[in-house]
Amino acid sequence: MFQRNFFDNLSEEKIKDSIEKEGFNPIRFSNGSGDIYHEHKHPETKLLAFLKGSMEVKVGNETFQCKPKDKIIIPGNTKHSAIIGPDGCKFFWSEKLI
Repeated sequence: MFQRNFFDNLSEEKIKDSIEKEGFNPIRFSNGSGDIYHEHKHPETKLLAFLKGSMEVKVGNETFQCKPKDKIIIPGNTKHSAIIGPDGCKFFWSEKLI
């Protein structure tokens, strides 16, 4: 589930608090321009909250252009991949079994 500007007007600390309230344990992560996450899947549900830069995320047959303040939840056992945008990407990464 992709949500554009889900965290609009929230500080990084408030974004982290919001993710924790959903039962996830967010870790601040960053990637450089052009980094690739090849297609994979795992049993855990993944939540990504974008802070800076951009990331193109493919989930199944859908592609999402993720930017700051966006949120995406990838259900467990769903194939997904990603390509980091030209300015890199900083985001919260978290997973949990649902």
